[in-house]
Amino acid sequence: MQFLRSNSKPKIIRTRLYGDQDFSRFELEILHTPSLQRLYELKQLGFTDRVFPDAIHARFNHVVGVVEVVQKMSCRLLAWLDGHHDCTFDYAVPAGRATAVESVSGKELATLLRDRLAALRLMALLHDTAHGAFGHTLEDEVQVFAEKHDDPPRQVRFFNALVAQLLYFWVTERRLHDLAPEVLEELSNLGLSENLLREVRWAEELAADLTTEERKVLLGHLRDLELAFRLLLRIEFAHGHGQTEPDPETLLVTRVADKLGGEVLPQDLVFHRDLFLIDMVGNTICADLLDYARRDADNAGLRVQFDDRFLRYLCVVSVDGEKSPTGKPAIRTAIQIFTDKMRHDVLSEISGILKARYLINERALFHPIKCAAGAMLGTAVQFLGLQSLPPWMQVLGDTEFISTLAQLATGIESVAPALAPSSTNRDRAWQDIVRATWPADSPTSTEVTRMIQAMVPAAGKSLSTEQLDEIVSRARAARSLLGRLRSRRLPKLVYRLRKAHHTGGESDKTIAEKFSKAKNRFALEREIESICNLPLGSIVVHCPVRKTSMKVAQALVVGSNLAKSAHLRDVSSISPEGLEPYEEEIRAVEKMYESIWQLHAFMDPSFAHKRSLVELAFERAIGFPDDRLLSDELSHEEQDGVFGLLTGDLRDHVAPVHLTRVVARVDAELVGRKRLGNDQGNAREFLLRIIDDVSREARSSAIPASDAQLGLPGVETGR
Repeated sequence: MQFLRSNSKPKIIRTRLYGDQDFSRFELEILHTPSLQRLYELKQLGFTDRVFPDAIHARFNHVVGVVEVVQKMSCRLLAWLDGHHDCTFDYAVPAGRATAVESVSGKELATLLRDRLAALRLMALLHDTAHGAFGHTLEDEVQVFAEKHDDPPRQVRFFNALVAQLLYFWVTERRLHDLAPEVLEELSNLGLSENLLREVRWAEELAADLTTEERKVLLGHLRDLELAFRLLLRIEFAHGHGQTEPDPETLLVTRVADKLGGEVLPQDLVFHRDLFLIDMVGNTICADLLDYARRDADNAGLRVQFDDRFLRYLCVVSVDGEKSPTGKPAIRTAIQIFTDKMRHDVLSEISGILKARYLINERALFHPIKCAAGAMLGTAVQFLGLQSLPPWMQVLGDTEFISTLAQLATGIESVAPALAPSSTNRDRAWQDIVRATWPADSPTSTEVTRMIQAMVPAAGKSLSTEQLDEIVSRARAARSLLGRLRSRRLPKLVYRLRKAHHTGGESDKTIAEKFSKAKNRFALEREIESICNLPLGSIVVHCPVRKTSMKVAQALVVGSNLAKSAHLRDVSSISPEGLEPYEEEIRAVEKMYESIWQLHAFMDPSFAHKRSLVELAFERAIGFPDDRLLSDELSHEEQDGVFGLLTGDLRDHVAPVHLTRVVARVDAELVGRKRLGNDQGNAREFLLRIIDDVSREARSSAIPASDAQLGLPGVETGR
């Protein structure tokens, strides 16, 4: 615990973007934990490296960079506050059931910021701690997991584990305990003892071993860490996404600090006063954005440039109404575009950041290849019935996560035969058989049980043959997708929807609302496979939530009058003189950002001969034709075949309700040969005969509804 020594000096870390960065010994203690070291295993841009091979930088690199940026921002803001000592800023405070408004001077805010600089740096260091493997892909893009990395319950789980890890290192390094690898592994997997009793006992033992001065120094660091945690827990609330302000009573760091003594009290947190601190780490123009905008573009090889000299004009303002997450008076960070003169260069640089972020989204984050990889992983997760991540899976790195999914799929497939009713296990529940299969691996057996229950929700004590077939087929489909994903044998784009509208009906916005939901998208994929007689996992769809604006455009700007602030997109309301072109440019980039949204449908290239058939099925299912540019491009690549004829010249010969039966009959009769020769006349006669046969059968005996439907069972239109 060298950080407790009075002569403890900062350490230097050399980084590529910022050169030498200073870190305190306590910050290094945080960095040197399983919770922070695991960030090396999480790529900042997920599957973007499938497009840009050098974009393999990790979240660890990012959080280290954010510390440097927030340090620069703090220095600039302190300089501004020192020049505005007499300015006052209003903020709301709770007053029983009502709300009161208090004021703080620029001088007092400067003192508060200096006192909280250590906590602010810890916020920067810890803001991505709760990220899981492919977090933004699985949580935000394909939305197969409801819990996100910045949800307070998940953050508390990771924060408590981090503190427990620190405690265990400290009590073992001071020889109060021998290090037991199983305990360290448990803590690394977010395993905490019941009611945190064991961890609190470690704190008591540590307190007894420290001198009074050492205990006081440690307590000061823990209070900084406590404040950092509490501020990070309010990031989503600060964005206006939370219903109530979170303030959990389960933070382990608070209990540990209390056990160390009362020499250093907790730092007070007043949300509406301290909101500007949260803004500096993770809001609009923040340290998080400024680092990843430069880092992501640099590693992806995208030539974007912007200068952060505008940080010289960082300031704070008091706002209310729509500019406050609660509507009540609050203090927020802003950019002052007028000092002794209008700072047009400041607006230009902020606009440059907005453009840089747009370019990264357009060329990297929503590149079709990256979307295909993300869709494959999301569909594989859905096949396996994995609806939420247990703690031990939340800490897995990217590569280990995919390997674990493949192992779980293999385990499900291998255990399935043992779950079939037989004379030897007739009286045993299938859940007991699963537990007996992995007697020494409770996490795996528990997760396999949960996944099987999700695959066949109607399962009772025993499983039917049909249910077992469903389980095995889904596990095999997941294994196939994961195997192709790890080999970069990605599916090919077969249908794309950009912009569409039906008067009084569906539009690209309603389509995005419907198929951004994982359940609806999964049903669509399986329906297209059924229509086109394709195996499970042949079709994957990527449909992100439609976003209407860029977060940067929500940044606050202010002129010489600090009482009059505006969002960047409304900058001319500050002073219309000469600012209209900047506002028009910002709004134009926002409009361009809307055009990024696309629905992509991909198909296993092994079935390329059915491309036109899949395209037709999507057009009918979604209600809009394929993007003309894509359709023309793909039509030039394929050779004429029986399915091209079926969806081309003979398209009107097949009733939509008969298409599925016709495709299945064609496949059945073409077994053993890949084409009908080069004579299109033979192919035409072949198809017409099958169409006539299916139509005649339909007239004589009704085709089952399951064969005749082009609808999407299970699709939900609401949340």
